[in-house]
Amino acid sequence: MPGCDWVKSFLKRHPQLSRRIAQNISHARAASDEEIINNFFDNLEVELDGIPASNIWNYDETNLVDDPGQTKVVTKRGTKYPERIRNSSKACTSLMVCGNAEGQIAPVYVNYKSQKLWTENGPPNA
Repeated sequence: MPGCDWVKSFLKRHPQLSRRIAQNISHARAASDEEIINNFFDNLEVELDGIPASNIWNYDETNLVDDPGQTKVVTKRGTKYPERIRNSSKACTSLMVCGNAEGQIAPVYVNYKSQKLWTENGPPNA
């Protein structure tokens, strides 16, 4: 059975590896590659041809997780962003922002789990 110092000794014998904290990503994001992304933007360019900038809106959502579940992993030395794929996550607060290609921005939408409606101390007009 390996002892307490086994990982430390293993890393000394393999200097190309290092211990890092992994970032959590979904299975869908992990499955994408450069070709899929390039095809998406090629198709998008064709679809947006002739549409005014004021009619092209982008929506993004980010989650503030109450338990990010950071885990140290062993990875190739120099890996900038080690990732860990997770099946599910804990409760989170969602922030949604929408803006168009002309520079207009819609009010921020904040979505969180709550039994009562709460609107104090949030972003203006949210």
